[in-house]
Amino acid sequence: MKTLIFSLFCTLCLSALSTAQEQSLNQFVRANQNRDGIRHFSIPGFLVRLAGGIALREEDQWQREAMRPLVRNLGSISVMFSDGGEGFRDEDVRTLKKNLVAENYEPLVSLRDNGSRVEVFAWQKKDILRRVVFLIHEKHDESVLVSLRGHFTQDDISKMLRSFEKEEII
Repeated sequence: MKTLIFSLFCTLCLSALSTAQEQSLNQFVRANQNRDGIRHFSIPGFLVRLAGGIALREEDQWQREAMRPLVRNLGSISVMFSDGGEGFRDEDVRTLKKNLVAENYEPLVSLRDNGSRVEVFAWQKKDILRRVVFLIHEKHDESVLVSLRGHFTQDDISKMLRSFEKEEII
């Protein structure tokens, strides 16, 4: 009986830990998904991997070998975007970025160009990239939030980048 209770307790703790890293994303989605002009959808990991496998068939052999580990380790993808009209509110975007940093997401890239901002945040555990968040925000016009789950190592990413460098040389 003690083993059963302990197992249930551990399961509950693990499920709480797994959702803790996405709390700010979930709050942002809930706050914005019912606004006019905002669309949200998620693609489960098995469909992402299936589509990635089909897409890889069209690539050259050396590109296919470089991309295969990334496609195999892809998880679910969640996309939220503004469909005409108003984009994400500036205060909501600021709060999301602040909360992502508080949840140990690291800002990887931040670009600004003519009022547009592109920001990439990543959360990793033990040198494995687990979640990547892309935030593209234009003032009240168009906004996109993409959350990608997966298990990517530095070697996988380096191999992919080297394959693209080969393509530019050839």
